Amino acid sequence: MELVQLLDGSLSAATDVRAMSEARLTELLRTPGFALQLGEFLFSAEASESQRQLSALLLKKLVTSYWVVNEDDSDGFSYVVQDQEKIQVKQALVLALQQQLELFAGSKLQTALCLILTAIFERDWPDQWSEILPTVMAMISSQDKLRIDFAVRFLSLAGGHFSSDNCCELVASVFPHLRRVFVLVKEFQAGTRSRIARIVQSSLLMVGMEAQVGNPTAVQLLHENTTQWIALFLEQLVMPVQSVKDYSIKIQILTTLASFVREWPKEMTGLMPQIMPQVYGLMVNDAEAYERDVVLSASQEEEGYDSDGEGALIGRSAMIIAAFEFLRGAVQAPTKKTRQLIVGGLADFVFIMIGYMQITVSQMESWQEDPNKYVADEDDESLAFNVRNAATDLLTELEAVLGRKAVVAALDAAQRRLKAENTSNWRLQEAALLVVGCLAASTLEAISKNAADISQLLDLSAFLQTLFKVMNAGSQEIYLRARALWCASRFAKGMNQEMLDAFLQVAILGVEQGQVLPVRMYACRAIGAIICNDRGKARLQEASAIIIDRLTSLAEQSTHETLHIALETLVVVLQESKELTLESAQRVVACFLHRWSQNLNDPLISELIDGAFGALLQLDNTAVSMTVHEQVLPVIRSMLVQSVSNLEGSGNGVYTAGSAVTILKTLLRHSFASNSPRSTSSADPATQQLGGQFVQLTFEPLVVVLGAIDDEKVLNAGSECLKWFVMFAVDPLSAYTTAAGGNGIDTTLSVSAKLLSPAVSDASATCVGGLITQILLKLGPGLPTATVQSILSAVCARLAATELPSLVQSLCMVFARLVHSHGHEVLNVLEQLPPPPAPEGHDQAPNMLTFVFRTWIEKQQDFYGLYCIKVTMSALIKVVEWNDSRINSIVVTGSAVDSASGDTTGIQTRSKARSSPASSKTQYTMVHFLTKFVVILAKTMLNLAEEEEEEWESTDDDSSDGEGEDDVISGGTSSVFAPAGE
Repeated sequence: MELVQLLDGSLSAATDVRAMSEARLTELLRTPGFALQLGEFLFSAEASESQRQLSALLLKKLVTSYWVVNEDDSDGFSYVVQDQEKIQVKQALVLALQQQLELFAGSKLQTALCLILTAIFERDWPDQWSEILPTVMAMISSQDKLRIDFAVRFLSLAGGHFSSDNCCELVASVFPHLRRVFVLVKEFQAGTRSRIARIVQSSLLMVGMEAQVGNPTAVQLLHENTTQWIALFLEQLVMPVQSVKDYSIKIQILTTLASFVREWPKEMTGLMPQIMPQVYGLMVNDAEAYERDVVLSASQEEEGYDSDGEGALIGRSAMIIAAFEFLRGAVQAPTKKTRQLIVGGLADFVFIMIGYMQITVSQMESWQEDPNKYVADEDDESLAFNVRNAATDLLTELEAVLGRKAVVAALDAAQRRLKAENTSNWRLQEAALLVVGCLAASTLEAISKNAADISQLLDLSAFLQTLFKVMNAGSQEIYLRARALWCASRFAKGMNQEMLDAFLQVAILGVEQGQVLPVRMYACRAIGAIICNDRGKARLQEASAIIIDRLTSLAEQSTHETLHIALETLVVVLQESKELTLESAQRVVACFLHRWSQNLNDPLISELIDGAFGALLQLDNTAVSMTVHEQVLPVIRSMLVQSVSNLEGSGNGVYTAGSAVTILKTLLRHSFASNSPRSTSSADPATQQLGGQFVQLTFEPLVVVLGAIDDEKVLNAGSECLKWFVMFAVDPLSAYTTAAGGNGIDTTLSVSAKLLSPAVSDASATCVGGLITQILLKLGPGLPTATVQSILSAVCARLAATELPSLVQSLCMVFARLVHSHGHEVLNVLEQLPPPPAPEGHDQAPNMLTFVFRTWIEKQQDFYGLYCIKVTMSALIKVVEWNDSRINSIVVTGSAVDSASGDTTGIQTRSKARSSPASSKTQYTMVHFLTKFVVILAKTMLNLAEEEEEEWESTDDDSSDGEGEDDVISGGTSSVFAPAGE
């Protein structure tokens, strides 16, 4: 039989045999009659368990792929199982359920068969498969354990496919049988009862939706069943656990109760006094066993796998996390009684929770084997799924919702743990410090307001002194010392100068090479916290040399998990430092370059390098700046060259180029513009020398990359680099000769032409406006008239073709800057040039002047960024002041108006909107340029008056060009927008 051979072949260890068999089976899935053949083979006595399992998987795949017409099938020619074959398959399945279910006694086989039934049920029930539910009902109402278990498994999987129309009928008919099975604890395994709880959850939530829309049957069913089932669930919660699988039912019950509280907060208020003590009791009763079997056990916690519940782990820890999640859901209930109930027992709850937050022996062993795992588990941004993280998440939620009440309760619990007689238990102390540190911000705020309830619980000065003792005690467990360091860093803002000085010394000692990883990690965090304190910044300058030296050593030795923390702290220190020795700078640069070469695809590393090099260049130290250029520019050149050669190799060329061009942009920006922009002139000899260094080492590799790569990041950063070359290195650029024999100016013009061409995507050209502006301002006087005209025509053609707001803004900025620099003459030049072709349905402008100012004024309201808005609006004001008839006569699109046709009164319904002519849906007034300008000016002034300046988003054309905003607005012959020749 071919099917048996193919199934065996698919299970073969021989790769070629397995591949051929799988390919043939894939073909057969689209063959008429194969679905029935699989269905019959499923219940064949000759089939082995593995063959049966595989044939079940194939039949499920066939159903999901070819049972109904695919909605994405536009041609309608895809294979679909014929209706007659479907009927035969469904009849065979129902008959087998009634007579041959014993062949599927195994759990995996039962699940596989249920998945087939669920897939067909989803597509055919109720209209085309009415027989399945009566069959399932007969099974669940029987006394046969196998059939009951199978029926429950099916209903658990198929529950999501019942509609609101039949959920009430399902509850009324099925729930009595489910209750009968649920209470038979000794006869049915936890998995079956867990599935019943899942069925109850999904069914009652659906009935609840019906009740909310006024269905009286649903209201009655909800009233009859909810209280009854919750009582059964609470009885189950207190039952002892015999095996790890027994946790599945407790986890599911907690999940179900949480969903009920979340969906019906008011209705559940009366039941919460019964539920909360049971959940709290669950944690209290399990605390001792948890500490014995999980915290202090050297072996990994025994966990199971919930095959039906989205593959979740089950075990004691998972149950505790589910209890935390229940409380997170309950605290969101908007009822006063529920929150009062939670607050009343919160201190005791957190006291118990701290016991579950202890570091386990198993965790310590895994951290010792792989120190980086400590960072992955314990860093503030950790995403690890464990009890500690779940507890801190709950604490954050409680604080956010309950405010001071949660802080007081948690501090009370933590202080009781810290002052307990058994002070030798460092694990409990560490967990208590974790709780206190999580609440540091709220605690400091309360202390600053002299809140008596907080001050009575926490004497901050004494508490910090205790932390310092722990941090300096070499005999203490390293994880407790690390947590004390972390906790102290959270309270840095509350330290006096003496404490801050002592804390800084502890933090500096913490990053030395001999310290263990946990201490070094939190020492980095501590240094960052100290720098955020104004008093700490002053002390930083005195110790910056040793801090930078030790952080650099840490960054040099760090592995992947700790690298980001070390580099991030180093960047923060560099940005706040005012002085740095040349030797330290060289070492810092070498460290970042080494890490850069190892992590080209890591955007965070690139961002940190950007910050580090920028900070070094802003030190106003010529020697440091020179060493940055000498060390970094050759590396950038090498990477640019390498990126082009890697395009067809490993495929990393784009990543290499993107990273290199981004860092080059950083160097250019900080080298030329960041340090006193008014004194940094392109005519300055030092600037010319530096510009020559940049051009000689990086210009040609850069333009080769821009010609070979169409990546958005590369092209945008590259156009920014060329902009800086044109602004501050015009003479070296003019003198440079490429390998092809062209000069730097012509090559730059060629690249700008590429960026303006339609072949480059809009997103890849968003920075081209700044480059074109500098070309026209700096090079314009020396360029042939025809070249300038072709540039303007290319800008207008791109402006006419794009809808991307950022690109429209970038291109309009070109004309705004020309208005500031060249004045009224701009109008005469634009009037003589032809406009770009108008898109279909738009009026053709008579000349470029009309096109530019019509497009500009119509798009002005979409511009963003304070600098851009000031530049463009001040330019428009200049244009209006000229009172030129050519501008005044331009007619532009005004505001939208209501439809002039049809019924414009009354409520606008969907049917009325559909019946309206398409042309009448959106109409606009046509107004003169000056009218549009007045409206936009009024809106802009209103926005400027209402918005704080820091809320305005900066753009790529921000004042980093080196021009000040005052000059932009004043204009005149002294305007910084004047061409290079002025």
